[in-house]
Amino acid sequence: MPSTGYNQWTAGNAMATRITFAISDDNLLAGAKDRSPSAGFKLAADRLFYDAIEQEKRGFETETQLVVYKRMPTFFKRMDAEAAFVTEIEQWHDGKTFQNYTTLSDDGSYGKLNFYTKRNDYTGDNISLTMFPVDSQRFLLGYTYAVTWGGERMFPNNTGQTPGLRLRYDWNVGTGKDSYVFLGAKSARLLNEKLNEPQTYYSALAGFGIGFTPWLAWEVNGGYYQSGAFPMFSPNSRIGGKTVQTFGGSTRLTAHWGVPIGTSIDFQLFRYSPDASFLLTQNQIYDNRIAGSAAIEFTTVGQTLQKFEEPDTTRIQPAKAAAFLGKLRIKKLRLFANAIYRDLAFVVLSIPGVFPYQTFPKEAQVSPELWGSLGFDYYFERSKLTPGAVLAYKSPASIKVGDTTNVYREYWDQEVLPAGENPFDILSGKLTLKWDIAPFFVVVSELRYTLDNNRTKFVKASNESGRIRVFEDPNVTNRLGFFLLAQARW
Repeated sequence: MPSTGYNQWTAGNAMATRITFAISDDNLLAGAKDRSPSAGFKLAADRLFYDAIEQEKRGFETETQLVVYKRMPTFFKRMDAEAAFVTEIEQWHDGKTFQNYTTLSDDGSYGKLNFYTKRNDYTGDNISLTMFPVDSQRFLLGYTYAVTWGGERMFPNNTGQTPGLRLRYDWNVGTGKDSYVFLGAKSARLLNEKLNEPQTYYSALAGFGIGFTPWLAWEVNGGYYQSGAFPMFSPNSRIGGKTVQTFGGSTRLTAHWGVPIGTSIDFQLFRYSPDASFLLTQNQIYDNRIAGSAAIEFTTVGQTLQKFEEPDTTRIQPAKAAAFLGKLRIKKLRLFANAIYRDLAFVVLSIPGVFPYQTFPKEAQVSPELWGSLGFDYYFERSKLTPGAVLAYKSPASIKVGDTTNVYREYWDQEVLPAGENPFDILSGKLTLKWDIAPFFVVVSELRYTLDNNRTKFVKASNESGRIRVFEDPNVTNRLGFFLLAQARW
């Protein structure tokens, strides 16, 4: 007979479901000719640069993760086994084809073995082996999602599976000085153009975390990736087919008081198997105490790319990122301060490079991304209302070669400016209101404004010589939008 603790173990659960209904307009000032379809029953397409920086999604999507979960003792003392078949179902609308889609994909299915080194009740210090047979995207390097790396995009042009595994040891579990160390690996099969057939490429990951005191922790992780093969730049290319190498490390120092600090929900396995002693992101619990946290992290990565001026040679192009996250709760008032730094090489790390697989030209003027945000909200217990506001500023990453400047809001969102022009800083802000109707049902509204003068369009040249690029009209660069959504989640 298993111990009584197994009465709490769960199997066959469906969890993490969100059903969202929204009324929104991305830009009230623009019309259909400026690609704003006006208000309707749809989710706002805009994701502001300071939205949900600690997780992959904003949390407003309609989706579910169906989990078939099993955990039980093994035939061996102090060892248990668990597994989860995790499927993500997401419904979305394609604004280009005007079609509705439902996608079904793996979202981190895993098998796991846990050996407990000190106790017989399957708790406490342990050694665990986690195996991801299909998708290891939840196993990342770095800590704040906005500056993480080492996910599936580190294998460029990968459309197949990215299996992986992690061996981890946790000690001082539950003492307030929780610590861990891990080793891991991933692989992917990518096309090698020189051989004209797929090859298997690998990565190795490692890291540790030390809880010095109940309020101070230090973490370090890093990895080495074979990021596919260089393309055949020419029929006689000397580096075509050789392996692109990516390597680096991240570190974070975290201080907290009054509240536990855990990793983002996207870094977890699932609710029934939290990573070591860390807690999943939960709805805020308010009391009359003061609580807060502050975390600062740095990342440095190197990547071998083709030297722009010497096509038959490679060089290591460095990439850097940093983040600061501050939170303070004074009874029912919450204050937030965030800052992110990413140089352009880090923004385009997964492409890799602005010019794919090539370093920046020597003559290029390259500027990093830097942004910060300040926000607050206040919870009114009687009405269950939480109003708030956020202000943010961003200097976007850019590269200028000759008279041409490219601005990067994200690796997949770039803008070419008119000839000779320089990038503009971006200002943004929003007013928010959250109404908790039931433990599983919430209504959220936002009024959002963003000034982004980097937006451009093509127009016919006055001399009839063709089309030229110019800046967008003020009703497009000044984006005033809103959304009102109702969401059930369980």
